[in-house]
Amino acid sequence: MAQNTSIMAEDAIVRILTPWGLGTGFLLGDYELIVTNRHVVEGCRQVVLTSENFKKRIANVLYVDPLHDLAFIEPPEGVAIGSLQLAFEGYEVKDGDPILAVGHPLGLKYSNTKGIVSKASRRFNGLEYIQTDAAINPGNSGGPLITSDGLVIGVNTFILANGQNLGFALNYSYLRQSLEQFKALKTGYAVRCNSCTNIVTESTLQNGYCPYCGAKMNSEDFEGKLYIPGATSKKVEEIIAKMGYNLELVRDGKDSWSIEDDDLVFNISYRPESNYIYAVCLLCKLPTENIARVYDLLLRTNYKFPRIAFAVEKGYVEMTTSCIKDVDFHSDTAYDLFSLFVRSCHRYRNILIERYYCQPAENDD
Repeated sequence: MAQNTSIMAEDAIVRILTPWGLGTGFLLGDYELIVTNRHVVEGCRQVVLTSENFKKRIANVLYVDPLHDLAFIEPPEGVAIGSLQLAFEGYEVKDGDPILAVGHPLGLKYSNTKGIVSKASRRFNGLEYIQTDAAINPGNSGGPLITSDGLVIGVNTFILANGQNLGFALNYSYLRQSLEQFKALKTGYAVRCNSCTNIVTESTLQNGYCPYCGAKMNSEDFEGKLYIPGATSKKVEEIIAKMGYNLELVRDGKDSWSIEDDDLVFNISYRPESNYIYAVCLLCKLPTENIARVYDLLLRTNYKFPRIAFAVEKGYVEMTTSCIKDVDFHSDTAYDLFSLFVRSCHRYRNILIERYYCQPAENDD
């Protein structure tokens, strides 16, 4: 597998975030559309995108296809995204071909896995999929399956439960067909009817029914699904909004929020199983010398602020809030705590780097 294929794929891959989960998408330059699975963006007319090259942006969903489990997203303006090329019409996928499966598995940032085509054609529910032995996990959904020449031959769609390295990608021919049909419509938003397979636009939809066959269309595909956080998560979101952050951008799945502020990332989590809410921020990396000075500052500061604290883990300095039990989570006191936490993170990150010679730290992948 050529090294530049992996580099090219990384530049073209985006991470897709919704209030219900996350997945992967990729840009096809010839069509100027980001491709993913429908189940990744299900119920969303807008999603949040991020990549190795740009911070979170809101993007519009333009097309959903329940038949092929495909969706197309409009690339956000003003960001740099590389592009991939779809396999040409008639390209033959063969057993044993080397491939690269690319995506964001299990919430991790960019990852690529080499493998081979185990079976060029497997049919499920009347559709043709490419079976591979490349490790595919939740979060990989919507990512591309790429040849050694850098051509997209499939969209990673599902795995078999309890299967060892049994991943399946929708054959590129269905993607090409859907792209061409959507392009020909020259419209802003469309949904494929799962019954007659015709594509329905907002202007042709007839009172919620397909104009071609009369089948009832999924209303959420057209109207979107309202996200209603739980009682505790709603309190957290009220505080985040009061602090001036955009909720659509900071949601990182259910009961989790990731706030990007300058070069820092504040991760807020609610754990219903333990009933606790807390926040954490990675500040910097310990210096190689005079570490005792750093620890002295951390200990003195921990004594000064009992509800926020420094911690050192594997050579990195992070700041955390105390864990708040959901029954004790009150808007005023929590707002004061999170505001103090954000201010302190900025202040002490600068102090640690400028005065104590700590090194900047990249957030986890």
